Parts: sequence; structure tokens; C-alpha cells
Amino acid sequence: MTVGSSTIVTLVAGRENDAIADGAKFRALLEKHGAQNYRVMLMMDRTPLRMVTTYEAEDQAALGKIADSLLVDPEFQPLMAASFGPGGNCSDYITQAWIEL
Repeated sequence: MTVGSSTIVTLVAGRENDAIADGAKFRALLEKHGAQNYRVMLMMDRTPLRMVTTYEAEDQAALGKIADSLLVDPEFQPLMAASFGPGGNCSDYITQAWIEL
């Protein structure tokens, strides 16, 4: 059963290109830890713009392993801080796990 994670990010006005560049860095980290089918979509329904990232894993155990390995990866925390911390290119986000039916 395919499972995954999706994150909706609100982009800071004027920092959209930085956020998209960080999306590529997140992709590299996630794929290094086993994420599959990583995608980035730009939602063009409002201002500020929002971006959705999503990736898949084979099952819940694999999804948990990706999350656990990210937390101990020395590249992950600095990237999160640069993207979502004070002065970052994203003002807020929400992440949800999902199961394909």
C-alpha cells in the first residue's frame, strides 16, 4: 500500500525563487533517505503563493524510517531553519501523512 507525506507551504512574497530552490534541496535529502516520487506543485489560487511538496513510500514503516533518518541527518535541521526560521522564505507550513486508497 502506497503511503506518503504532503506539505503545504506559504511562501514569503519576493522569496518564491528561494523557496523553490530549497525544494530541490529537500528533494535531495528525502530521496537520499528513501522517498519516492517527490513532486513540487505551485498553487496559484491566492497571494501569497503556496507550494505543495509530496513524496511516497512503500508502507508506513518505510515512511517512518524516512522521517527518523531525516531527524538525525546533519543537513536537515539547518535547511529547515533557513527555510522556516526567522528571515526564511516560508511563513508557515503544514505536513500531513496520507494513504492511497
